[in-house]
Amino acid sequence: MLKRITTVVFLSAISLSTVSISAIAQDTSLKVGIVQKLVTGDLMCYATLIDENGKEHKDIGASFEICADQDYYLNKKVQLTYQEVNINDCQSSEPCGKTRREWIISKMKIIQ
Repeated sequence: MLKRITTVVFLSAISLSTVSISAIAQDTSLKVGIVQKLVTGDLMCYATLIDENGKEHKDIGASFEICADQDYYLNKKVQLTYQEVNINDCQSSEPCGKTRREWIISKMKIIQ
């Protein structure tokens, strides 16, 4: 009986962790920031920005096109536009037929 209860609690913890990560990944509240870093990942580009209060926002999902133009955006103040897209939801970068919907930065506009 104890073993069964432990398993249920453990599985519940995994579910809660997944929800928290998903909620963070879809936070589109950052509208303006200074681009500190752009990194091309397996599934998308990842942006690190500093907001107008000096707070760092790491690993915000962005389109691959933004990473391709990283020299243009680095250390610039930008206005962000988000778009909900399908992201590969597999264990590796290889396609497996599973996707998930996620909000990512689709455009960066340099502002003064």
